[in-house]
Amino acid sequence: MEMSQQTQRIDPKELLFAFQQGAIQLINQKQLLNQINVFPVSDGDTGSNLASLMQTILEETTEESHSVVEVFEKVADASLLGARGNSGIIFAQYFNGIYNHLLQLEEKGSVQSFIESVKSAINEAYQAIEQPVEGTIITVIRSWAEALDDSEQLFSLELLLPNALDKAKLALENTTNQLKVLKKNQVVDAGAKGFYLFIEGFTEAFVTKRTALHLVQDSAESVKIERSEQEHIHTTEPTYRYCTEILLDQVALSKSELQQKLRPFGDSLIVAVNRGKARIHIHSNQPDEVLKYLSGVGQPIQQKADDMLLQYQVNKQRKASIALVTDSIADIPADYLLENQIHVLPMNILMGDTSYIDKITLQTKQFFDLDRQTDGRATSSQPTLKTVENLFSFLETRYEAILVITVAGKLSGTYYTVKEAAKRNRTIPIEVIDSRQNSAAQGLLVMNANEWIQAGVPFTEIASRVVEKREQLKILVSVDDLDPMIQSGRIPQFVGKVAKRVNLKPIVSLDDFGEGKLSNFAFSRSGNEKKIFRELSKVNEQHTIKRYVIIHANNEEKAKLWGRKLREQLALSPSYITDSSTVIAMSAGAGSVAVAYELEGEE
Repeated sequence: MEMSQQTQRIDPKELLFAFQQGAIQLINQKQLLNQINVFPVSDGDTGSNLASLMQTILEETTEESHSVVEVFEKVADASLLGARGNSGIIFAQYFNGIYNHLLQLEEKGSVQSFIESVKSAINEAYQAIEQPVEGTIITVIRSWAEALDDSEQLFSLELLLPNALDKAKLALENTTNQLKVLKKNQVVDAGAKGFYLFIEGFTEAFVTKRTALHLVQDSAESVKIERSEQEHIHTTEPTYRYCTEILLDQVALSKSELQQKLRPFGDSLIVAVNRGKARIHIHSNQPDEVLKYLSGVGQPIQQKADDMLLQYQVNKQRKASIALVTDSIADIPADYLLENQIHVLPMNILMGDTSYIDKITLQTKQFFDLDRQTDGRATSSQPTLKTVENLFSFLETRYEAILVITVAGKLSGTYYTVKEAAKRNRTIPIEVIDSRQNSAAQGLLVMNANEWIQAGVPFTEIASRVVEKREQLKILVSVDDLDPMIQSGRIPQFVGKVAKRVNLKPIVSLDDFGEGKLSNFAFSRSGNEKKIFRELSKVNEQHTIKRYVIIHANNEEKAKLWGRKLREQLALSPSYITDSSTVIAMSAGAGSVAVAYELEGEE
């Protein structure tokens, strides 16, 4: 006599094996998903985002599980940690919904409990999305889960799964007709295809009990975020600039409460919540404000913010064949960076237990406000190797060469991290140059490189010019309080403490190798500023200043005053006045003002 759904048990080993095979199936097809990614924005990374989720599931399910609930618990926890992008977070909420429903059942390991839970979790997935759109991953999830509930003819998961897979395939194929952007580009929805690929691998493994799939990648390292080379014609400019994602711990609010509070910050809002953790995805122009709010309702433990507008513009019409990259320590106005399609590797700022993204989720004014409220000293760190590799993977598919200009290697490990990434399986020429500068002086070097790129100067010649131009740049920083400079190691401790003891107001600069030094000093802030102005006049008389820029750490009024005085003194207006990066603000201290200048040189 055949067993009924109510009594047939699911082997947890077989279930876990099916999850792992489904994950591998999706990872191996990530490039296909990237290529068809056009909704909600054509950023070509849906496959890589879903592959990142699946990689985390594989990493978190290496140990044996002894029950169906334990399998789903591991998958649910891993999916919240590894979720990326719209579809990834919907995936995560769906898996967590299955797990939550299983916990409420008396019988947790039967086929019937499995079917009830995957069907009940449809609502969880829909509720994660502020505005659910049919013709996406959510449609295929619903079609698959509802097709499993076919108890009139079938009584085992081995029979139910293939039938449900067929229904999911039909739903997937129909997504092309459900959304205009999919129909115009003649593709199925990338997220929906990702879910189908997962359940296809899952079904094959559960039914046959045979290992059929192996990871097709060079190493066991985390999946890189590689974006598609394919450009889809029928796409629109994103309404909001940053695709922002934050993972929170210690969250007491419900999913609906978080959605209500976050709604004013942007669109494409998706929230997945389970057992005190929350994964938030939102397209926003204010990622710093999003994080500021979320920091008040939980502990941020992961965050990212991708510049969708820059990606869109590069995809539609890149301005040059050479990609120009710098890091966020280079103080350049944000509108100049976007207008000239300059790519920025953000530094990380650790304050308390929260890590922030320089100039994106943390601005200078916010930094000083938070610094007063946070115990301990804030620290900074260079972009991770994975962050650099992900950027290179995107740029390699859109440019013919990459030029990277980093902050001085004496001040940060960024140069060495980027050099390491440049050595790893690159497909186009990459030149990494230590600017031996920082802040606005580094910004001036980047501006020069951009002008040469736009003028069509050959790649190797640009690299040579950048190295030569370093010698024609200098920055002078007027510092009121030496403590931040000493604590951050920007100037030697012994020198700094001596200057502090006699209450000197130093002028800080960099030496020829990019290391911090005391350039001059005075006994008052006004005397300090006069010495900077006198030095600029002397330099201009002897060598001619081609251009200069002014930056400040939350002291815009003083920076503008400097601009007026120097305009009169040098008969030359500053190229720009802007606030500093949070990294510079952290080391220079509140109220500091700096001027960086470039000498005339032979082109």
